[in-house]
Order: sequence, then structure tokens, then C-alpha cells
Amino acid sequence: MTTQPRWNDDLFPFPTPPALAELVDIAWEEGFLATDLYEEGLYDATRVQTSFALPFDLCEVPLAPQGWEYCDYGEPFRRHHVPFMSVPELLPFADLGNGTCVGWVVPAPELGRTDHPVASFGHKEPGVIGRNTLDGITFLLSIALRSGEELLIAPVARLSAVLGIRPTAEYGRKPGGGDVEIPLDLAPPPGWRHAPDPSGVGIGVLAPNDAFGDECPSFTGETDTILADAARLLDAGHPASALLGLTAAYHEDAQRLPDLHPLWSRAYDALDRDLLRQRLDVMLEDHQRVY
Repeated sequence: MTTQPRWNDDLFPFPTPPALAELVDIAWEEGFLATDLYEEGLYDATRVQTSFALPFDLCEVPLAPQGWEYCDYGEPFRRHHVPFMSVPELLPFADLGNGTCVGWVVPAPELGRTDHPVASFGHKEPGVIGRNTLDGITFLLSIALRSGEELLIAPVARLSAVLGIRPTAEYGRKPGGGDVEIPLDLAPPPGWRHAPDPSGVGIGVLAPNDAFGDECPSFTGETDTILADAARLLDAGHPASALLGLTAAYHEDAQRLPDLHPLWSRAYDALDRDLLRQRLDVMLEDHQRVY
């Protein structure tokens, strides 16, 4: 092989933001091109996904270039990934290997935005760690420096130089401990608004003003009451308010997911959010597999 192939940018439902694309480039070079498999015309997606050039694993990995063969591991399994206890609006790109993922807050895919706020989530309540992808990666590299592992110093320095950032062990940390709280700014376009999650846990809902009603939806108490209120709001043409109640009810008790799923799906359909509807279906599949 004389021409070095490029990876095909189909990792996410939108073009990979430049800051993350730079890191995928490096993982591609180190995990694929700079190996013995390259000379043999073979592609090992796992080497790219877990490249030692990055201090975290990629949640999505490029497919093999056209004309290349996969090694013994075969083609990578590509499906929507919704971490445990997460919601469809949180789209992960980095896996820290401890149950926590880092990824984008994408509450309204139909807006077609090219970058998004970044949060950490998974087995914990979501917390915003960056205003955009570059901020999120700076936080990720700072986590690596906090670990104190000497093997991570050189990769972090290389990635920092490529991106023009300066992560430190103290970046994003309060003096007394804990992460700095970054407000979630979803920048509603004219005629839209962002309503916070009434449970105080989730990211809330971003939608046109007329998709909201004038009242707070039910999200605590009996499941039948929550579902009846959500159905009433949907019938009244207020899918954003219904979505607020359904997601908050899920945060209150994740075991309700099978009951919430039909109306939750209907709310996404009413808002033309097919991507989130597909991710919700994956959440239900995973829930049924575990429980």
C-alpha cells in the first residue's frame, strides 16, 4: 500500500467537530497506519479505538477504508450507544473506562449545529464540563494529568500541542475539590427556549416556544398519573412539556422506562427528532436485556 487512506467521517450524525477530528487522526495514525497490519492490508478497529496515543477510548471508531480487510476481530459493531442511566440527548465520544463517558449535549439535532456543549455522564448525574468540544477535550486531558500516571504525560503533551491548549491537573477543579460548575448554555434560537429539567437532574428540553404549555408537567407520584398528564400535553400540542415530564420521571425512577417509552417516543416524533427516537429505542433494548 503506497497511499495512506483517510478515515471516513461517519462516526456521528453530524461532521466530527475539528478538535475531536484531530484526535481521531492521531489515533488512526498510531493505531492503524503505524502497525504491522498496515503493510498486510489489514485493519484492526480495536487498535484505533484504544490507541495508546489517547488517554481515553473512543466511543465510535472509523470503519475500514474501501478495499481493506478486517483482521480477526472483524468489522466493529456500530450502533447507538446510550450509557447507563443516561438519556438520548447525551451523545458520548470518549469512554473513561470507569462507567463514565464524556460527550455532547444535543437536545435538538434538527438545528444542525456543528458543535455542542460537553458533559460527563454515565453512572452519575450529568455535569457540564465544557462550552464546546475543545473545552471538553481540555478537561479530559486534565483528568489524565490528575491521575499522576507518567505514561500519560507524553501523550497529553503531544495532544495539547496539536490542539493549542494548556490542560493542567487543576483545570476545571474547585480549590476545595469537585468540578467547577459550568452553566449549560444551549443558545436557543429566536422563538425557542430552554426549559430546565424539573427533577433538577437532566438537561431539560430545548424546543420552539409553541411546543411548551403553560404548566409544569407531572413527574412524581404514580406512573399512571404521569402518563396521563404527558398524554394530555401531547394531545394539546405541547410535546416539549410532555418530554420534560417524561424525562424527569425517568430520572426519578429508571425502572419506569418501559412504561414511559411509548409517550416519550411520541414526543420525539412530534418534535421531528428521529435521531433521539432511535437512541431511546436502544435505551429500551438495553433496559430489557438487563432487567
